[in-house]
Order: sequence, then structure tokens, then C-alpha cells
Amino acid sequence: MIIAAIDNQNKLVLRWRDKDGIRKENLISYSTFQPYFYILAGDTQYPVAEIKERGAKFKIAISYVEDGSVDLKGRPLTKVTWLPANPAYNRTIKGLWNETFEADVPFHHRYAVDILEEIPEYDMIKWYWDLEWQQGGEHDGAITCISLTTNNGNEAYTWFPDMKDNPERGFHANNITVFNSEREMLDRFIRDLNNQDPDMLISWFGSKFDLPKLIERLYANGLDPRELSPYHAVKGVYFNEGIKLSKAVNNYSPIEQPIKGRIVLNLDLAFERQWNDSQRGTLPSMALDFVSEIVLGEKKLVSEKFPDKNEFFARGWLEDTETYLKYALRDTELLKRIDDENYTSEAMLSLQRLLVAPFDACFYASNMGGIYFMRKATWKAPTGKKDEIQTYRGAMIYNPKTEGTNGLYKNVAAFDFAGLYPSMMIARNISWETKSTEPTEFAVNILTPRDFSKVNEKEYLYYKTDKLGLLPKAVLELKELRDNYKRNMKLATTKEEKAKWNNNQLAVKRLMASFYGITAYQGFGWADVDLAASITASAREAIREAAFRVREL
Repeated sequence: MIIAAIDNQNKLVLRWRDKDGIRKENLISYSTFQPYFYILAGDTQYPVAEIKERGAKFKIAISYVEDGSVDLKGRPLTKVTWLPANPAYNRTIKGLWNETFEADVPFHHRYAVDILEEIPEYDMIKWYWDLEWQQGGEHDGAITCISLTTNNGNEAYTWFPDMKDNPERGFHANNITVFNSEREMLDRFIRDLNNQDPDMLISWFGSKFDLPKLIERLYANGLDPRELSPYHAVKGVYFNEGIKLSKAVNNYSPIEQPIKGRIVLNLDLAFERQWNDSQRGTLPSMALDFVSEIVLGEKKLVSEKFPDKNEFFARGWLEDTETYLKYALRDTELLKRIDDENYTSEAMLSLQRLLVAPFDACFYASNMGGIYFMRKATWKAPTGKKDEIQTYRGAMIYNPKTEGTNGLYKNVAAFDFAGLYPSMMIARNISWETKSTEPTEFAVNILTPRDFSKVNEKEYLYYKTDKLGLLPKAVLELKELRDNYKRNMKLATTKEEKAKWNNNQLAVKRLMASFYGITAYQGFGWADVDLAASITASAREAIREAAFRVREL
């Protein structure tokens, strides 16, 4: 499901398809579901706030209501809303108070947490796309070719300058459409995009290179880049006495969703996360050529006429056109094959359905954990602040030379902890609301050494034993869910079924792995250095005790 807020149209968009593939949508006005955050009850209540927008100043009315919400300490909170109800005004309004709660929650995340109970599963139309553009010469920077591989096959658009003496000018092949100008090609691409209405645009480093270039060239050719969106809304593209581009266009983050109404996936990022989760080591390069060789055993095409890549990109368009176009199509075919064989985009969609969250919330621990715990907690988390960073001791650092264990050994046994950090959360009942000022049997020495040296320093944190905390409770619930998915995977009879349940169990694994990350991500509302230090210290203690026991054997 596509969940996007469009501030300049004062609406939130939900887009999906039904089981028959028919497009569905729901447009929610900001006045219907209002943005909000919390302040401490009894704090100053300002009747209005002054907003500056595009050089103009105006006042908006602020309203307050008591809805029974409390913070972690049990202090009552007051809900703050405003009219006109635009989430973009949040930044100014929250600045009226020193202490706020959940004022850093993106509006579309807020809607998902408050309203959505599930995200429908359906077959998406996916476009794997790539651009080539001219390097140097008369047409420097112009897009020369747009290549696509879709659910239904592949296709390429290309254009040539009007040069009668160009021997390659008459080149034609299946699925390749030739145009007389870059503008004609771009116009056709936009029309096909809107006619076929893909759900996902999948590329390799596309948000950094291809999408900004596409927007730039649409603008340069007098075409409206906002036509990329079914809602005429693209981040960084605005109308002010004509179409204008802001700096945002060249600064999209790899998880950002700048085209409202379509999911933008940088397959490189999703694949790298998937590769790391599988513990296959660190990839030395994320270049598509390298990854496709590792995963598929295939490389990009090489021009016999221009084996040097720089020369090929500068001259291949007009002087080795057939190879140039095949090269472009090959890139998108490789994208689709990497995705198909690893179920990479489907794994991200599984995580989205598990979280019941917008797609951009499915990459970083802060977003995943934040959304999950907003649904589960009985209190409101404080708004994150960029305070001074506190240090604590992290994971074990094992140096074979220091420990005197370097060398060749035979008959070596190895073991691993199943979910080390989540297990420590359960073992010590580590959670925000279970911290204790009184000593308990769940004591953690956060100064436990990071190697196998003697314990010379002690500083204990304690956790209550009377009631299971939110953090360990969530881990136990997710472990059970993951076990169910694994059982379903074993019972599956088709490759597609197995892939589906494997994606689901990996989504749960990734969500659980994010829990430590949110406690350690300082400046985030759910961060707590005490919890992070207790988790890593407990893990060090477990590893040390296991090692000492092995030495006894």
C-alpha cells in the first residue's frame, strides 16, 4: 500500500489494488484526520501561533484537549491540534514549548499507527528502470535512453539528434522506440507511466542519480516533472509563476518517497540489507556489475568498439547504438532478476505489512521500532532532541593476540547465541518502564569488560521483577510469530509459498533486531542509554560466561 502526505494539497493519500488488480484509493483531508502532538498538562496554552510561509506571515488557531494520555512517568498530557490542519506547521508550533511528546512523528506514520489495522496483500505492477545520458559534446547531460523491464517484459526509449549522415539513425529492434528529440521521448515516457500506472519504480541508486536527472531533464524540456505522480506532487518540484525546482531534488535520501502515489525503491539498499541479514559477509562493492556477477554470475555488456567505459558512454549512443541500447536494457533485466531470485522487494513489502506502516518506515531501526512501540506502549514517548551524546560500552572486542589464542587449532567447535540482544532483553526484563532505583536480582554491571579480563569496575543498573516489560514482551510475541512463519515455510509445497513465509519470518527477525537500535539511537524519542548499555553489558556477560565454561571443559 502507498501511504503519502501531500501538504500543498492538504490531504493524505492511500493507494492500493484489490484482489483483481483494480486500482483503489482513499483521500483523507487534513481537517478529517488532524496532525497533533502532546505537551504536559498544565503547561502554557497559546491560543495562536504565527506561521511564516513563502515570505508571508499569518496566524493559526491552536486547540487543546485532555484525552487521558500520559508520559512514561505517568504525568498527564494535553493533546495539541491546530487549524488550518497542515502537518508542515508542526515545526513552528512545537517550538513554543521546551518539552513535547511525539512531535517528531511524521504525519503519514501517525495516520498508520492511529487508523490502519492491516495492509492488503496484492500483486504490484513494478517498473525496473534505468537512464543513460550523454557525457560531453553538444548534448552533454541530455538523457539518451530510458530502459524498462516491467512485469510484462522489457522496453526501451531512445532518441537521436536530427543528423541525416548518422549511419545508426535508422536502427530499429523489438521493444525499442526511437524519437526525434529528447522531449518527445520524455513526453512518451510520462504518458506510458500514467497509462500503465505502476505501483513501484525500482532502480539501482536511482534516488541519487536517475530520478534527479529525470526531473532535471523534464524541466529543461518544458515538461512538468509533477506528472510523474498520479497526484501531481513530487518533492522539490513546485509552482511559483511557473514550474520551479528546489535543492531537495538533488538531495533525496535512499528511503525517501518523493513521487507521491508511487513507491520508489532503491534496490541497492534493500539488497544490501538482505545480504547483511543473511550474514554472508560485507560486499566490497555495491556496483550493479559486481552484484549481478556475484548473485547471477553475469556481467554487464561490453562494447567491442569502445571497451573503455568512459569512451563508450561518450560515443556509444551514436556510434555503437545497438550495443548501447542492449547495454541499457541489460541493466534493467539484471535488476529484475536480482529482485526475482532474492525476493528483495517482496521482502520489503512483507515487512511493511508486518509493521502496518508506510513504505519509508521499513528501512531504519528508529522508524520500525518507533511505529511498533507507539502501538504497544501505554505512554507517549518524548520528542527526540539532539542532546549531548552519552557514551557506553558496546559489544565484545576479542583480540586473539591479547588472549593468546592465535594460531592453528584442530577439532574446533563453534556455537552461536540465538538472537543475543533480544534474549538479553528477556533475561533481565530490560525495558523503559521496568528500570528500578532499588536493587533487584535483575542486576546488570554495565562496566563488564569488553574482553576476557577480570572485572575490576562495577556500576549496576536494576530492573523490576514483578511484571514483564514492554520490550521483552514484544520480543516474546515476535519470536512466537516468527516460529509460526518458519513452520509454514517448512509445510509450503511451492517455491513461491516458501519464499512468502521466508520473507515473513525475515521481516520479523529484522523488526526484532531493530529494538536494540532504537534504544541506542540518541536524539530519538525512544532512545535510552541505560537500556542500550544494559543490553550490550548483558550480552558481554553471556559471552564471557560461555567462554569461561568452555575453558573449564
